[in-house]
Amino acid sequence: MLPVPRALFLPLLALIGAALPAVELDYNAQAHVVTLFKNKGESLLRYTLDGSNPTFASGVYLAPIELPQGGTVKAAAFEADKQVGAAVVKVVPNPTSEIFNTAETPVTQNRDHRVYDWVERHQAILELNKPGAPGASVVLVGDSITHFWGGEPKVTKANGPNSWDKFIAPHKPVNLGFGWDRTENVLWRLRHGEVAGLKPKAYVVLIGTNNLQTNSVAETVDGIEEVCLEIRRRSPGAKLLLLGLLPRDETPKEMRSKAADTNALLKARVAKLADKYLDLSDRYVTPGGRISKTIMADFLHPTDKGYEIMGQAIDDALKAWGL
Repeated sequence: MLPVPRALFLPLLALIGAALPAVELDYNAQAHVVTLFKNKGESLLRYTLDGSNPTFASGVYLAPIELPQGGTVKAAAFEADKQVGAAVVKVVPNPTSEIFNTAETPVTQNRDHRVYDWVERHQAILELNKPGAPGASVVLVGDSITHFWGGEPKVTKANGPNSWDKFIAPHKPVNLGFGWDRTENVLWRLRHGEVAGLKPKAYVVLIGTNNLQTNSVAETVDGIEEVCLEIRRRSPGAKLLLLGLLPRDETPKEMRSKAADTNALLKARVAKLADKYLDLSDRYVTPGGRISKTIMADFLHPTDKGYEIMGQAIDDALKAWGL
């Protein structure tokens, strides 16, 4: 057998190495749990559960992945924003008769990486809420609408500092809002320590608008329901104030209609989900159906004036509970 010339061998070896996965996985069939391992370097593992290929916008792997309804795990190693090696795929069969719903399946995310670091914010909340730290009385749970309102953990630029200080800060709050979060991301956070050290008196929940880009209205409502039920399991004595999705877009369009349909379903389920439900949609829309830039600068995220509406409603509800 003739030896392979070195000039040909090295590029071939590099090509083979690049194609090999830099991540390995283990599957516990009895528990329906997938565990990921990196097999080289200081790379981060990123993964998806919705069938898409992992990218830099996918969540960092931080804990074993529980899939009681089955699902497809796709994972790859990344150094900075570049994928290292090939991805691995594991299809976990669904042992139940329930249809897999991404909105109910906990997962991390990194969709808003240009604005903030999702993992760093998660770690900051764990530090705030560790045993022995000053505990929050009210926990606000949500996406970017909550995240960039104000409070702790601090953000680089709060959109509603005045309304936060006026209506929310007096209630000893902690802000568990994360930009671009969906219900499945909130579920992951709730199940991985963000309220473990807390004994709050109340939760305020506003989540689901980002799900409407990928999930149906029914799936989104199921995801919101699971968030509320998870809060009940974690803090059974706390009050729960559920806010309906805020309207969006300058004029009525498909996403606003989906938000309205979501709110209608939430209202029908409120007895199961929350102690109180508030749909503030009418307060953000003019009689002609338009949303003003003075209320929502981008027709999704409130201005300080828009946060005044939310803040007053939340403050009134908390005070009615004696908080």
